[in-house]
Amino acid sequence: MLNFMRNNIRRGLMNKSLFFRFSAILALGLFLAFPAYAGGGGWFIKPLGLMLGGAMVLTILLTKLKQTNILSFVIMGYIMASVAGLPETSLDQLDEHYNGIRAILSGFQQIGIVLILFMAGLQFNLIDITKRINLILVNGVGYMGLGLLLYFWAASSFAGTEGFSESIYFALCLAVPSSILVLSALEDSGTEESLQGQISKGIAVISSLCAIVFIAKLSATGVVSQISDSSTFFTGADTFMEFNLWLTERLIFLIIVLMILSKVVLEPVVRYLLRSSELLFVSALGYCMGIAAICGYIGISPEAGAFFAGISVGNLPYRLDIEDKVGPLKSFGGALFFLTLGVEIATIQVENFSGNMGAIIPLLILVVLVKPFFLIITGYATKLKGRTAFFIGTTINQSSAISIIVGLLAWKYDLFDDRLFAILITVILLSLIISAMGHAVQPGLYNSFRWLVGVLNRNISAVDLENNQKVVLKDHIVLLGFNEIAQEIGEFYEDQLTPERVLLIDCDPEIIKHFEERKDCNVDPVYADPNDPKVWKEYKLSEAKVVVSCTGTDLDADLKLADYIRHAAPDLPFLAVTASHEDSMKLYESGVRYVVQTDHLASKTFRGIFAEEIDKPSSEAFVEEGSKHWKDTRSIRDGLGEIFKLV
Repeated sequence: MLNFMRNNIRRGLMNKSLFFRFSAILALGLFLAFPAYAGGGGWFIKPLGLMLGGAMVLTILLTKLKQTNILSFVIMGYIMASVAGLPETSLDQLDEHYNGIRAILSGFQQIGIVLILFMAGLQFNLIDITKRINLILVNGVGYMGLGLLLYFWAASSFAGTEGFSESIYFALCLAVPSSILVLSALEDSGTEESLQGQISKGIAVISSLCAIVFIAKLSATGVVSQISDSSTFFTGADTFMEFNLWLTERLIFLIIVLMILSKVVLEPVVRYLLRSSELLFVSALGYCMGIAAICGYIGISPEAGAFFAGISVGNLPYRLDIEDKVGPLKSFGGALFFLTLGVEIATIQVENFSGNMGAIIPLLILVVLVKPFFLIITGYATKLKGRTAFFIGTTINQSSAISIIVGLLAWKYDLFDDRLFAILITVILLSLIISAMGHAVQPGLYNSFRWLVGVLNRNISAVDLENNQKVVLKDHIVLLGFNEIAQEIGEFYEDQLTPERVLLIDCDPEIIKHFEERKDCNVDPVYADPNDPKVWKEYKLSEAKVVVSCTGTDLDADLKLADYIRHAAPDLPFLAVTASHEDSMKLYESGVRYVVQTDHLASKTFRGIFAEEIDKPSSEAFVEEGSKHWKDTRSIRDGLGEIFKLV
């Protein structure tokens, strides 16, 4: 209880601190913006000060509404450009009045794009993807294939694209999900390391890599005119194939060089730079811009160079430290890019937006509502459960910042006209808004549409289980979800004088396959959704000896299970796992017998170890306990084999 109070106090202080910081920043921004408005900031500082000051206000409001801050910068850029006379006055005319404004906006925009893509690459840890490589590849490639086919058709049918190149680039922009929203949704729900989290991140990586290749093709020096001509794809095959081969060779060369550079040079250099946050920040910025500049010089897209440079840094052992220290680059780059994007949008006639709602609405429906069904198809092929496939689909049902970059470059290179770009940018921004709102109510959405994904729930029946395996569905041990905690409980019952069979219910096909192949194990696996009430009844949880929910990621499901057990079997011990003090209190109030609060147990365990070891000589302190933990960890790893990498 003391720890609970401490954490509440600490959280309250943090919230107050955050509030005062936000207030101070806002006050400073408005203070700086006011004299600029009064004319003291010069022709450039004046609009910039107003845009940034206004963007801060909008960011606070949008944060309260669970929306991405992208919108605030786009809106302020649009407002200030409209105040300046756009679209009635073109950028060329504005440049004549404000000498150099067009070059400045273009420079800011390019810097913003490079920084955004560098941070996007930094956030992708390719090592994590290998945990579920088969599931990620099938679902990711399948999703992109289905998405490109559908949106290629939709681009020509609704948006009126002409030729292969227009349609494929338009389709790509709609297909690529937002890595920012995906990661944010997974963090909010605590499912980053779950099966649905890993597949969602994997799909975002595959989609982004595909987009980067398209960006490289689009912005490669001296070849844009060939790409924008649809006839080239068919009649100019020799030139087109030669270009593809040329670009592929250079991209492969770039990736190989950066990976070697990452292992040989970057790792020891970054280890040294971590001593100083400022030095690391400046060095990361210099590395990003340097690689982008070199790529531009040799004919490869600077954008692609920045992205792969981010990946080379992101796969170092110190990725989290690096990401924390250079995180402001993402905010800075986003502010520059989306402010200038708002200015660019203001140059487009309003009729291109308002007059194309007949194209915007069906395309928006296809992005927000139809995308989840792609995962039902690929999920069926990879034996994913309906709930997992649904949550993945509703996590990636939007377009992305990278889509905006692709669309903007296509517009700049005259592949898209004003009308196409207006349709595309409207669909993307609206999809971001709707998807962010939907992420907050995912469990409710799934309960409403559970019947639509029921085709994926091909469970082995309880009758088959009793006939073919050793478990008896009476006074049985039930584990819902598999992790280290479930492993320890299973081994505990196996070590008893009279070993008991344990029923494991999980929706990860790889985990189920692992235990099916272990014939000598006391764990009987069932491939089913552990959060499905039908599964609780089918496998007679009300008649179990003890039920343990091990995942700790779905509070609502645990609360519903607690309510089910309270009415069906009031005397049945139900244990649950969580890392949150607040969730612990809710679970206890719902009737859970014991809540395994991982952070609390970890802190108690460490305090006990600390008390025993601290008085020993420094050469001996923690050596024995550390060695014991290392042996235990190795034993678990050796016993679980490949499955150790999955939990």
